[in-house]
Amino acid sequence: MKVAGIVQKSLTHFPDSVAYVIFTQGCNFRCNYCYNSETSRSFDPEDQHDGQIDEILSFLEKEKNNYDSVVITGGEPTLQNDLHEVLFKIKRLGLKTKLETNGTHPKILSKVIEEGLLDYVALDIKAPLEKEKYKEITGVSISTSQLGKINKSIRILTKSKIEYEIRTTLIKEKHSFHDILDICNTVIGCKRYCLQEFNSDIAYNQDYSNLSGYNKKELERLIKAINPDIEEVVFNAGMCETNHS
Repeated sequence: MKVAGIVQKSLTHFPDSVAYVIFTQGCNFRCNYCYNSETSRSFDPEDQHDGQIDEILSFLEKEKNNYDSVVITGGEPTLQNDLHEVLFKIKRLGLKTKLETNGTHPKILSKVIEEGLLDYVALDIKAPLEKEKYKEITGVSISTSQLGKINKSIRILTKSKIEYEIRTTLIKEKHSFHDILDICNTVIGCKRYCLQEFNSDIAYNQDYSNLSGYNKKELERLIKAINPDIEEVVFNAGMCETNHS
């Protein structure tokens, strides 16, 4: 596993938990609002191990009593060919695990859930499941097949017994009121939908520095309009900590 960075102690990444956060290197998206470094975005499928994950696992074995959980985020962790192995080793330490993913690899997601290697999943839905809308946010062309895989990941979570959240980072100029409703219709039946605030100050693409998020009143109006079949809707007013080596 290629490690782009860590947050050694986080109180925000896993609900009610002291978490160690691992940022994997490489992503199949180039989201313009991404708050992670270029290191997190670049990826070489032929070079997926740098030894740092071994050091991290060794550290966690010694310090496991000081943690409740480990969060694996990215980048996109499902690109890592040893994700299953790393999750297994973390679970063996008696720590809870959380995976943050864009949902483009439902087979991997299904496998690690079925084998009991995850306690929590956060699935990012970038936009309505339409090719042009997804391309505008993610910075890459996406096929109908890939959108179908994301939809399958949603269904895997909604049908599972695992704890999870589905979330969207909102940008006023990119996500219309109707876009949010379309997403909510796609995630119908989900337990927890998180509306994340856009922070222009830390966006990867500087062209996004002049864009804005929704204010509190606008978000309250959005939340009230959300599909009532979604069990819980929350607003995350803060971004997660950025990674550091």
